[in-house]
Amino acid sequence: MKDNYSNRSIIIQWVFSLSFFALIAQTAALQLFDDSYRKIAAQTTINKKVVEPPRGILYDRNLKVLTYNEPIYDLMCTRNLVQEMDTALFCNLLNIDKATFLENLNKDFSSRFFSKSLPYVFIKNLDQETYARFHEHLYHFPGFNLRVRNLREYPEKSGANVIGYVSEVSQNQVDESPRNLSPGDLIGSRGLEKQYDEIIRGKNGLQLILRDNRGKEVAPYEGGLLDTAAVPGKDIITTLDIDLQNFGEEIMQNKNGSIVAIEPSSGEILAMVSSPAFDPNLLSVSADRGSVFDTLVTDPNKPLFDRTVSAKYPPGSIFKTVVGL
Repeated sequence: MKDNYSNRSIIIQWVFSLSFFALIAQTAALQLFDDSYRKIAAQTTINKKVVEPPRGILYDRNLKVLTYNEPIYDLMCTRNLVQEMDTALFCNLLNIDKATFLENLNKDFSSRFFSKSLPYVFIKNLDQETYARFHEHLYHFPGFNLRVRNLREYPEKSGANVIGYVSEVSQNQVDESPRNLSPGDLIGSRGLEKQYDEIIRGKNGLQLILRDNRGKEVAPYEGGLLDTAAVPGKDIITTLDIDLQNFGEEIMQNKNGSIVAIEPSSGEILAMVSSPAFDPNLLSVSADRGSVFDTLVTDPNKPLFDRTVSAKYPPGSIFKTVVGL
């Protein structure tokens, strides 16, 4: 009996010992080697604010502005911080109805796109009047804050085929790009905006803000030592003559075709007219871009087709080509 009792005691001691060492090993693995929980904690306690740089300005050869940046405003919401408030005043300030308010407030927080402890876009592209009106009453609405972004504008409303336009990156571009793009970033989608995107886009900055257990911002993380400043994009002086571009588009109205004006002594492009043309501001990020793009795509005259570089035109006379050479 004593031998059996002794054997059982030894077995129990070994079981407890092995269990103890297994717990120690698991604890060490979680705290020393596995950083997944640390990352989750950091995402919850540290708010990463991307600081967008101003995009570089494009000028024509006479230093006339071809592009500029206009500030736009987004209303951000952190669901965990939202408290009881005057929803009627909130909706009145933003010119929305209660159904829109409830729809935007009750996102699908079970998806990977939204979190109750992280800010998300509640309403995009507020105009300046709405922004100013709401900003005066912002303290009434805990959990909401305003974000400023830069919108690309085109004062001349011409040259869309050569100057181009910008658009928000898609999720595929974020996943596949080696340039560390983030959702919401603007990149060039056509023409000079696309060709020189790396130069004029600049580099995003980053602010790390420490938050408490309710998601309220408390102070800069590590005193702001880990923050990085945004690097503005570089300006570019192009060879275009925007007055000549406008004149070319004017004489090509209601016609299908193209005009390319080149400075013979240097090969510089002075104008590239593709007709029919369209206003690049129609594809602005703040506009109803989807419906406008569908309209341009389905237009039988194909305004999105750049006839200056993609169309084929036979010479009027073979002999004129030889004489020209």
